[in-house]
Amino acid sequence: MGRIYTATFKSTAVTATQDLFEIAAPTDAVVVVHSWHLSQSTETGDSAEEMLILTTNRGVGSVTSGSGGATVTPQPIEDGDTGFGGTVERNNTTIMAAGTGTLEELEVHVWNIRVPFSMVYTPETRPKISPGNRWTLELESTPADSITMSGTVIFEEIGG
Repeated sequence: MGRIYTATFKSTAVTATQDLFEIAAPTDAVVVVHSWHLSQSTETGDSAEEMLILTTNRGVGSVTSGSGGATVTPQPIEDGDTGFGGTVERNNTTIMAAGTGTLEELEVHVWNIRVPFSMVYTPETRPKISPGNRWTLELESTPADSITMSGTVIFEEIGG
């Protein structure tokens, strides 16, 4: 088993489509996504109910990283573990693009924002990102109005 990390964003105003998380695997390690979790704290009641499309994507080869968000410092689950060897970004309003590489859409979900969304993968279905490749959790739908979101992604680095 490799080293397990979490990366988060908290109380972020979301008004547009974006990559909620982008994980770039280190060039000498594989990354395995174990789970991700989303919630929002502004919209309540039937009149504010929205259904938003979420996709996970794998960027293979020479893809262009998203931009417009911020870098996140992943925290190791085990105290004293080394830092993550790759990069994690959050809330990139310009999403990852194919460039000369390829984008592989792995999943599509519809999230009712009235309730938190948790995706916990079984060991057989965990997305794996090869060294140097990327993974994103993309919000494909534009919210009708600003929603205040928080999120967590839990992943493992094997090698490095």
